[in-house]
Amino acid sequence: MAFTDPVELMPVPGTGKYCLIRPLSYQIGFYGSNLTVTVPDGFLTDLASVPRLFWIIVPPFSPDYAGAAVLHDYLCEWNGEMFSKIVADAVFYEALRVLGVPVWRAVMMYSAVRLWHMWRGWRVDTKGLGPDT
Repeated sequence: MAFTDPVELMPVPGTGKYCLIRPLSYQIGFYGSNLTVTVPDGFLTDLASVPRLFWIIVPPFSPDYAGAAVLHDYLCEWNGEMFSKIVADAVFYEALRVLGVPVWRAVMMYSAVRLWHMWRGWRVDTKGLGPDT
């Protein structure tokens, strides 16, 4: 488990998003797992979607976990193809720890995205469209 490239982003004016200007690769799981995800250049992300109330604890644009946020956004876009939201969230936690994010913060961030996906899945399911978890 490791990022093989540094994250390089450029803000996209007027959108609140950032554009990845170089591909970002991450090897999932143990070293030598041969499961590498590469986020292509040009990918748009909002980094960490954190309510403003919590920005003091988890700044949304922190370089400390920007790579994990980009990876998570990309994996969530793959939902239904290769990675479920549950797997995307677990890889997010793993990437946070690889980047040296303290356990308490990584657990809090993982729990927040997990709860969001569960709540969102419940909302979608109550409309008869199937879960989005």
